[in-house]
Amino acid sequence: MPKITVLMPVYNSEKFLREAMDSILQQTFRDFEFLIIDDGSTDRSVEIIQSYTDPRISFYQNEQNLGISPTLNKGIHLAKADLIARMDADDLCYPTRLQRQFEYMQAHPDCAMVSSLVRVISETGETVRHDRFESRFLYYNLNFICWIYHPTVLYRRQAVQEVGMYTAAYSEDFELFWQLARNHKIHNLPEVLLDYRVTGQSLHQVLKKQEYDQAQKEQLLRNFRYYAGEHYTLPEKYLACFQHDFTFLLQEQKIGSLLECLQALDFLNHQIIGKENVNRDVHDMQEAARIKKKFIISTLARRLPRGKAILFLLRLGKIKFLTHLITSHLLRRV
Repeated sequence: MPKITVLMPVYNSEKFLREAMDSILQQTFRDFEFLIIDDGSTDRSVEIIQSYTDPRISFYQNEQNLGISPTLNKGIHLAKADLIARMDADDLCYPTRLQRQFEYMQAHPDCAMVSSLVRVISETGETVRHDRFESRFLYYNLNFICWIYHPTVLYRRQAVQEVGMYTAAYSEDFELFWQLARNHKIHNLPEVLLDYRVTGQSLHQVLKKQEYDQAQKEQLLRNFRYYAGEHYTLPEKYLACFQHDFTFLLQEQKIGSLLECLQALDFLNHQIIGKENVNRDVHDMQEAARIKKKFIISTLARRLPRGKAILFLLRLGKIKFLTHLITSHLLRRV
């Protein structure tokens, strides 16, 4: 039996598929099954997959397009290994990815899932950004934003099955990660082990962006109700702000709404930090909450008209923020 199953769904992925497959087959860790499931591709994806003769490849084809969650659930059932590493057909794994993650899971048998940092790249491979997610802030931030890149995770099949596997049609990774974090330890390795490609075919950013955005709003409310009660609710503009989309609040430019949004964040922070969890570290969660609130305040203050920004910071009693804001405005005028 292989020690790891690498699970990769494929749908019309011919452009980057060979690079993605090669990055898996050239791993320094060799004891794995490469489980590829084609979800009804109409391009050359199947031809490319079938051109490989590596015995570690197990290839299946759906009779019709099922979508990402049913395909991943099928893969979890078909997997031969208890450890499953996710991979997408347009990304690139670094050679030591599986080795590093396998070693971590062996050393930490109580951990259900380990992820890594990524380099976000364009379609042509240029660096877009590096996201530096600290593992100690992972549990807190997963309540607000999907802080984990799906193709970086390696998880224990039993833990994923215990939480119901993939249950959402959209934002399926966010849903699974939050469910896992409620019941099992999770960790993010502090090193880049994958190039995450953003393309014109990205479902969550381009083709199905509206559906993914709506799914995440619904997930946020569900997350918050877990801590604050089943009837707890918030306006969509506050949910967007908590995900660092300030469009609606800035369009309104109502100081009262900004203050109410921050009060809601304070309440949620109190509830989240106070609830027992296997990943709960009060000091780290308090620091993560402080960083999030500081980022929201500073971003709003910089994007508001100067007069409203000053009033906003005065109402908050943020004298240091106000001094910095005024100083920066004066310097720009010199």
